Amino acid sequence: MNTRIAAVSVVILLVCFCVAVPGAQAQGKCSLETFAGTYVSFERGSSLTIDLTSSGVLLPVPGAPSSPLAWAAPGIVPFANVAEITYTPDGHGDGFFWMFAGQVGATLEPIPIHMDVTEMNEDCTGKFQYTLPNGATIVERFVIFDNGRQYRSLHVSGGIPTLAWIGTGHRISKGRAPVSFCGPQTAHGSYLMTCENIMRSGVYKEKAVADTLLLRMDVSMDGNYTGLLYEQYGAVSIDALPVSGTFTVNPDCSFAATLDVNPDQEGVVEERGVFLNEGKDFYGMAILSTSVPANDQGIKYSFCQGTRIGQ
Repeated sequence: MNTRIAAVSVVILLVCFCVAVPGAQAQGKCSLETFAGTYVSFERGSSLTIDLTSSGVLLPVPGAPSSPLAWAAPGIVPFANVAEITYTPDGHGDGFFWMFAGQVGATLEPIPIHMDVTEMNEDCTGKFQYTLPNGATIVERFVIFDNGRQYRSLHVSGGIPTLAWIGTGHRISKGRAPVSFCGPQTAHGSYLMTCENIMRSGVYKEKAVADTLLLRMDVSMDGNYTGLLYEQYGAVSIDALPVSGTFTVNPDCSFAATLDVNPDQEGVVEERGVFLNEGKDFYGMAILSTSVPANDQGIKYSFCQGTRIGQ
């Protein structure tokens, strides 16, 4: 008797499993309605303009137009942006972004942007395009998955022809209405932030140096935080340096943050970005350091991301 009951139970479990798994994995046909909502995204890539001949001379790619985004010396131009865009069911999106691309640096205020979905296929592939303030029209191919909760994109045309990147988008709100539910509670908790930067410093005779950091911080409800900084700045290593700062979270989930390392020498580093996943994660950029002469220090490239690791 017990054997029969056990056998029946196994059959029922197998039937439930077979029914449930296809339902969980299935994604229906996509439409503009699938893409409607507010997305937080970042894009990262570079433009490689190196001639790998035996001469060892760095030359632009043949046929590539000159660009104000290129650095003084040809080579790898790093690129990153962080954005928040709200798409309506008719395929139009409006939002803002911060961007680093060569000599074009991010500013404290984000750049407004309008997007148009120009192609949407039932297989969840499509294209969107937008025009930058310098007049360049960019087209990207995207693929939606997870029933519209995420997408990936890549550069197709426009702007610098040799600039290639991958975009990652996460939906934080479905529907037409803009986001307005974030606040001080969004950033409350313990976070681990990682950043990779390219810095200019007088210490290295005006050369650009690589900079990476880990920041473990505890953010209170009033937006103040304390933490420990671990950093590799050029040849300088920093191990468990006590730091402090602030997070100010706006209703649309964008934020303004500061990192106070040493006001007399390093200045206050400003950061801008956007929270997602109900405050569990964020993307951001270190924008600049105040209180320090512009000739001595500057951020040429930055991309940061943070994850909540405790309450």
